[in-house]
Amino acid sequence: MLAEANQNLKIAIVDDKKELSIVCSQVIEKLGYPSPSIFNTGTSIVNALTKDRQSFDIVIMDYQMPEMNGIEAAKIIQKYRKDTKIILATALHSIEHEAKKLGLPLLLKPFSIKQLAECLQLRN
Repeated sequence: MLAEANQNLKIAIVDDKKELSIVCSQVIEKLGYPSPSIFNTGTSIVNALTKDRQSFDIVIMDYQMPEMNGIEAAKIIQKYRKDTKIILATALHSIEHEAKKLGLPLLLKPFSIKQLAECLQLRN
């Protein structure tokens, strides 16, 4: 059972593949976290956090998306929302160095439920 503090976490999933977002959301809920908010582009999460003044404790974000990739979005989020933990999810090993440089935990797709759970438990 998760600590009560984790049950109150606000989590966002950002992925242009709707099916993946839904499955990831269901897994997160089964792990005992509240239902995450789902966004389909980097632009939409950036707007939610900056213009709409929403806040999330954790953002799980795909790298390859239209409009703005995950690294570009993460840089903006880090500038305006320093307390938001961003987890980058991708199948591209080539961005590992850039993710580390930004201090972003990396989930390599396809990732296991255990890997997702471990990443969610790590705190910045």
